[in-house]
Parts: sequence; C-alpha cells; structure tokens
Amino acid sequence: MTSWIASFFGLEDESKRVQYLAKVAAAWMPLAALAFMLSSTFYSIFVAEILAPGDLVIGFAFVGILAAISMGTQLLLDYPTGGIGDWIGQRWILAASYLCFGLVFYLTAVGALFPYFWYWVILYVITAIGAALNSGALMAWFDNNYRTSATDPERKAYSKAQGRMGMFFQIATTAVLIPGAFMAMLLGRTMVFNFQAILCIVLAAISFILFRDSPEVIEKRPKRSLRNYLKVLKKGLSFSFSTRLVMLFLIGMVIMSSTIIVWGNMLLFLIYYSYLGNSDVAVAIFRTFLFGFSVLWIERAGVWTRNLSPPKWIPRSRMLQTCGPLFYFAFAVIIFVMPPINVPFPYNYLQISTLLICAGFIITGIFTAFGNILNSRLLLDLIPDNIRNSIYSLIPTLTLLFAIPQTVLFAPILIIYDVPAVLVGLGVISLAGLLILYLGLRRVPKKPIVTEEELVSAEEPQTGPAPSEMP
Repeated sequence: MTSWIASFFGLEDESKRVQYLAKVAAAWMPLAALAFMLSSTFYSIFVAEILAPGDLVIGFAFVGILAAISMGTQLLLDYPTGGIGDWIGQRWILAASYLCFGLVFYLTAVGALFPYFWYWVILYVITAIGAALNSGALMAWFDNNYRTSATDPERKAYSKAQGRMGMFFQIATTAVLIPGAFMAMLLGRTMVFNFQAILCIVLAAISFILFRDSPEVIEKRPKRSLRNYLKVLKKGLSFSFSTRLVMLFLIGMVIMSSTIIVWGNMLLFLIYYSYLGNSDVAVAIFRTFLFGFSVLWIERAGVWTRNLSPPKWIPRSRMLQTCGPLFYFAFAVIIFVMPPINVPFPYNYLQISTLLICAGFIITGIFTAFGNILNSRLLLDLIPDNIRNSIYSLIPTLTLLFAIPQTVLFAPILIIYDVPAVLVGLGVISLAGLLILYLGLRRVPKKPIVTEEELVSAEEPQTGPAPSEMP
C-alpha cells in the first residue's frame, strides 16, 4: 500500500522515510479538508449576517475589522510559535493548533446566541492563536524530513510530489464543498460547525501520532532550554536580513500575499453571494466547478515545473496568478462595468459577468499553481533546516504586518466606494510587491545553495545574473 502511495506522489525511488512522508500526507489531507473546508462557503457570511442582519456590505466590513484584530494577534504570536516548532518539534504545536480550531468551531456553533461584537472578537483571537501555532509547521515538518532523507539534488521529484499533494488536497477540498452546503441546508449551519469541532479533536490526536521526525532532524534540533529557544528566534531573524536575496525575496512575497488576506476576508465571498444570490448551494456548486480546474492545474504544474528555473518563472507566474496584479485590475473592470443584478438560480450562472469571473479564476489558476510549486522549491534549499519552522512562520507574520493596515484602510473604502476601488488598490500593492520580489530573485546564484554560509558568500560578488538569465 505504501509503495502505491509513494508512486502516486512520485517518490517510489526514494527511501522508506520519504515514502512515509507520502503515507502521512495521504492520511492527513482528506481529514483536514473535511475539518476545515466543510463550512468554508458560508462561514464568513454566517458571521456577517449575525453582526449586521440584512446588510451584507456592512456585515463584511465588520468581518474585515474582526480579521484585522485576528491578524494583529497572530502577528504577535506567529514567529514565537514557529520558533517553538523548531525547538520541540512540529507535532506538538500542530496538535495544539487543531485543539484551538476545535474550540473555535464550537463557539461558532453557539454564536447565534451571542450577537455581540466582543464575543466574536474573543472567537477571532482564539482563531489567531490556532493559526499562529499552525502556520508553517506542516510544511516545515515535511521539508526538513525530505531534505535529510531524499536523494533528489535537482528537486524534480519534489516538484512532482508537491503537485500531487496539492492535487490530492484540492480533490478532498472539492469533494466536501457541496456536501457541506447541503448539510447546512438540511441540518443547519450550527450542526456543521459542531461536526467540524469533533473532527478537529480527532485531527489533533492523529497529528501528534503521525508527525514524527527522522533521527537526522532530531539530531539537528537544539536541546530544550529557554536559552536555545531564544537562539533559534535570533538566528531566524538575522537570516531573514542576511543577504539582499533573502530580504528582497521575502519582502516582495509577503507584500503580494498580504493582498490575498484582504481579498479573502473582505471581497471573495461578497462577490460570490452578490453575483450568485444568497444561496449556500449555488456558491458551493460554483466553487466546486472552479476547484475542479484547480485539481487539474496543480497536478499538471507539478510535472511542467520540474525543468523550470524558479528565478525566471516565479515573477512571471506571480504576475498572472489569481490575486496577482493583472487579476485585481481585470476584476475591478468587470465589476465596475457589470455590477451584480438579481437573477434567479440557475440563470445567474449564465450572466456575462459571472462567466467572465469564472474564466478569470480558471485562467489565472494555472499560474498560481506554477508559482506555489516553484516558490516551495526555492525555499527548500534557501532555508536552513534548524530554523525552517521559524522562517515559515515569519513569512505569515510579515504578511499579516502588511495586511492589517490594508484591512483597516480598505474597510471604509469598501463601504464608501464599493468593490472596484478596493480591487484597484490591491492591484497597485501587489504590483509593488512583485517588483521587489523580482529584484531579489535576480540575485539567486547559479550554484545550488547548500548552507547559509554558501548563500552569503554567493551574494558578495554578485550584482545580478547575465541578461540571458533574467526572468
């Protein structure tokens, strides 16, 4: 059975330890998709309707404020909890994060009884604690164990494995969207939240059992003392600014990612429900259709990116991806020219505006898959193993640092000037991040990076690649 799973992920020629990583991924992904995505279609609108009954725009503005509070909390906790992962191991913090999410889903289930803003502030703070514990931990666990156990110097098998894992998770995610909507319609949204709370507890137990490290990874981990923990935090921060390559790449990446947080919290489901009507089932069907294409794109990207150079293709992919500069500008034009109108289900799917929005997601989705896999390949060799969780947690920390002021800024703009104005602002910010990211990737050395010392030494004499090597 393990060999079949390893073959599916493209790791059949790797060691048993690497094949074990594939087996754990195959066991974890369906349950995680069920635990977190079952209510993803209607979670935000559930909160918005409780806080502002009858006015979705005001409700989503409140959701944006809650998201800013949550992001501020996560900003404070993200990097320290990432350091804990490097210090004691990822399985401890992953299990703790899933317990936090279980509590969040339970509190959401009874949230209709507490239509008070302070109650949802507490709930979103707990969400931030769980997110801080979770951020970067799973990827750090996989990359650390892969790097110490795999024989894959060109990272071709890694690209394929990332593509197949993304495809597998997307299939699991897609499979639960419509059942989640029908469960909400037949049993009520609160029953769905209660079911997710139970699943999160199960997921915490499974994670604690399965996410064990190889002896090589454990050997690199510092002894459990407060002094060593502080050393890990200090080394992670110093590495982030050790070279212009690392600094510019990380800053550009987090600026672009920060716009995605604003998009997801304030605009995405507002657009869905505005164009498709106030129907969980209609939105779930639309998302399932889009996710079906994502499954195809992610699997193909894992194969097509094996021979692509990350420094060349990451900027190109990020320019054309979902939630990239062109995406935001195009959607601003579509929504400005063709605002939503009240069309009954299922004819709302046939509106020109809905078809254009659908086409935009599908076309840009392939470039999102390209960019994500190439980004993971670059980070695998760029980040030292003993501070990987710290850096992987620092990235969302910096992302939140840039996203919080955007959320505060765009919430009143959304109310006063509507969605297109926010999209234009996000497009400008995303383009600025892309330019910074491009400047950093120009400094990637041609020789593969093995140690932090080699990264620094490669940076010293380099002023940029030859014109033929530029993206």
